[in-house]
Amino acid sequence: MTKYNGKPFSVTTTHATAAVATKAAAAGKRHYITDIAASSDKAGALLIVKQGTTVVWQLQVATTAAGINAITHRFETPIEADAAALVSIEIDGTSACNVNIAGFTVNIT
Repeated sequence: MTKYNGKPFSVTTTHATAAVATKAAAAGKRHYITDIAASSDKAGALLIVKQGTTVVWQLQVATTAAGINAITHRFETPIEADAAALVSIEIDGTSACNVNIAGFTVNIT
């Protein structure tokens, strides 16, 4: 496991038709996304990672042989957000969605 300098964060959210987990922007700080996880009851659900309103990574979640629409992903190189930028992950669904975003925040001032 890679060790990062900074304060770790983890945010999780559950919702019926669209779950969005957000790490708020903070002046003088920069967020790095290291891990994401999501599940949805919708076949072909779209998973989107954003910085502010800009999509920085997305994926259509494939259904497994067991009929599960879920993904976990660790970024080998963390996604680096701009200074003082909000980061988020979202997934769509029909009645059950879950998303998790994790990473670390560093002071840049």
